[in-house]
Amino acid sequence: MMNDSEAIAMALNGREEGFKAIFANHSACLFTHALRFTGQRETAEDLVQETFSDAFRFLDSFKGQARLRTWLYKILFRKAIKKKEAATAELAFDPGKKDKRFAHCELKLDTSIILDLMGEKDRSILMLAYWDELKIEEIADILEISPANAKVSLFRARQKFARFWQQNCRQGENSYEL
Repeated sequence: MMNDSEAIAMALNGREEGFKAIFANHSACLFTHALRFTGQRETAEDLVQETFSDAFRFLDSFKGQARLRTWLYKILFRKAIKKKEAATAELAFDPGKKDKRFAHCELKLDTSIILDLMGEKDRSILMLAYWDELKIEEIADILEISPANAKVSLFRARQKFARFWQQNCRQGENSYEL
């Protein structure tokens, strides 16, 4: 497996192996992250493809100040937010309509459901910290906030997660109350 520095150098010289190595090194992690953002396999695949397309087109602007994966996450994050905003703008909101995800009275307790209840910023920072195991500095870079703000945001997101967990989980059972 080729390291990122070698792959970038090869890709910048127009060598296909460099692009393939970058894709091989990072596509699985980006796909997992995109799937968590979108919840749909096809949309996540499109998002990853668009991310790599932009990354390869602008690879010469990568300065190496952060890890390549962090730079790719940043591209993915921006694209995901834009897609989410566009999709939200298209939907008509009906506050009286129940969410179909919670149609069953007994649903296994699952962190992904709790994450879906949370706002985009909180969900994103928790995913970056725990799913992707990024450092605070990398999270701050991706979210374009200071490291101190990233720490505070992560702390608050953890608190919200715990509250949602307690509010949506019956005591002693692995199910949700509606």
